[in-house]
Amino acid sequence: MPDEHFVTATLYEYIEPLDRGERYEDLLDEVLTEHGLGEICGGGSMMSDSFGIEYVDIEIQLTDLQRGLPIIVDTLESRGAPIGSLLRYSLDGEDQMREFGVAECVAIVLDGTTLPDEVYESSDINDMISEMVDAIEDAGELRSWWEGPTDTVLYFFGHDAEQLWSVLQPVVESYDRCQNARIILRHGHDKLNPRSIQIPRDS
Repeated sequence: MPDEHFVTATLYEYIEPLDRGERYEDLLDEVLTEHGLGEICGGGSMMSDSFGIEYVDIEIQLTDLQRGLPIIVDTLESRGAPIGSLLRYSLDGEDQMREFGVAECVAIVLDGTTLPDEVYESSDINDMISEMVDAIEDAGELRSWWEGPTDTVLYFFGHDAEQLWSVLQPVVESYDRCQNARIILRHGHDKLNPRSIQIPRDS
């Protein structure tokens, strides 16, 4: 019977469990099974008060660590895994970590409580989001959003957060609904050197 190796893939991304399966787990499980290398054996989410889900784990059982690790990385990166993602596993009794990922996140944190009532009443957030999606074209994609008790956060992903923000910025600055919004470039992990931008209120 082949040795079993347990690997955890940690992705710093807001993604719900069903979406995690559709984007990452289903394909990875299929590829590992096809190569006779193992399977997905679990997963979970780490919650955050400010951003909904801070990161997710995908738990993987491998029969061949040397062959399996590159396939895990290639498969998850083909689906746009965020830069700063980690593989954690044990080799010869020592804990190991390997970074991977190809995408950067621009998180748009919308003020949901302190703007004038007329701003919320007169603006259609769905129209604004549609305009943002149209603006980014090939620069990235809107993957998810989270409605918290005081904020709504939109999570855009692309290969270059600065470029992605350059096409989102004109749309953000044109909407009253984005007053007092906080923009976080390279959101997801502190070691990515995130840059925060505060959109002012109208005077």
